[in-house]
Amino acid sequence: MSKNKRAADELPSAFESVSILQVKRKKELDERERELQAQKNAFDIEMAELGGDNAQPSDVLSLNVGGTKMAVLRRTLLLVPSSMLASKFSGRWDDSMEKDADGNIFIDQSFHLFEKMINYLRQRANDCFEEREILSPLFNDNEKGEFYSMVNYYGMTNGIYPMRIYNRSSNEIHVEIGKSTECFLVTSEEWCSFDLRPRGHCRAIKSFEVTALECQRIQMGWVNETTSGAVELGRNETGVGDLDNTVGLDLSRSSIVNNGSLHRIDGLQLKNGTSIRSEDYGNRWYVDGQLVASNKVSESDSVLLLGEERARREPYSNNKDLYAHPVI
Repeated sequence: MSKNKRAADELPSAFESVSILQVKRKKELDERERELQAQKNAFDIEMAELGGDNAQPSDVLSLNVGGTKMAVLRRTLLLVPSSMLASKFSGRWDDSMEKDADGNIFIDQSFHLFEKMINYLRQRANDCFEEREILSPLFNDNEKGEFYSMVNYYGMTNGIYPMRIYNRSSNEIHVEIGKSTECFLVTSEEWCSFDLRPRGHCRAIKSFEVTALECQRIQMGWVNETTSGAVELGRNETGVGDLDNTVGLDLSRSSIVNNGSLHRIDGLQLKNGTSIRSEDYGNRWYVDGQLVASNKVSESDSVLLLGEERARREPYSNNKDLYAHPVI
């Protein structure tokens, strides 16, 4: 065979490789453009929430917290955009907020607790590239509940106690994970599983929510790896609920799946934008805001998995620590 003939035969393969590379590169550029646009939109929203031309992220605000004075940058208080803390100090309410005799904004909270929250936000604000794992504030048992209540009051739970996510599938697949301030955007063209874990703290994740965007299939739930060792998900397209010591909701099968057994819930559909929320370590499940499964017989007015056959079909455990590890 001549060199010209061999070269001609290899041309289609070369063009195909170039075409595949171009498609992959275009997808990467499109994804990067979406991330940049999302960041711009978030910035525009934050700026739009500022009250008038005089309120700026660089403003130094003078606070009186429980009788103790402190100063903080406005941008530090705006670090978690959807929180009540960010709304309160957006600039829209500066004129109407309570002030002391010297004109300092008065915060009726324990200075000790409030300062811990602000110092944590300062550390995060100064960590531009999120390279460090910043530790959440630590308290003794007596103060912990008070701090949790204050953080929850300001809508800062996800901001002070963030999560991390990583691919736990055993097979090598291409996965893209983008992160905004309070949520993750995960893109994968193959079946895989992801862990949700605390980042910089040991506070248990009790509830989590997933929005399905252009998904063909999704399973989310809880895994017990405290006594049984690592559970291998993703192999042969297994998902959470398909193996022992796991429980999950599978919209494509319209079922709760527990230790490999299906417990069907009629009417569930996987659509673009479907929201799935699991609460109380997998004892309550919502789809698009509607309660669809629960371990409480008293909630019989909802579409429940459990009911008169609860004793025979019990897919949950009374031990809340059993399914204490979220997996998607």
